[in-house]
Amino acid sequence: MKQIYRFDGEMPPVLRETTLRAELERRRLRRQTTLLVLAGMLCLLCLFLTAGLLYPIYPALALACVVYLCAAVTGACVLTVVFMQKRRELTC
Repeated sequence: MKQIYRFDGEMPPVLRETTLRAELERRRLRRQTTLLVLAGMLCLLCLFLTAGLLYPIYPALALACVVYLCAAVTGACVLTVVFMQKRRELTC
């Protein structure tokens, strides 16, 4: 691949290699976080479907699944709000 920036020139380039690597790492971390959130949501959806299927057979177990599901969703919402608040504090 052809280099578009000269990192060995006399004048320092507008973009440095460390800046580009930091941006690449930030994008990779954002992609991993998104995939992790989607996987968690898929697991909660599976638990909800399992509770629905278990209700005719074991109502108490289905109720336990729904209670756990409510606690997990509430915890996820709280964590999302906390991290978004921290992100706003860091960027401002």
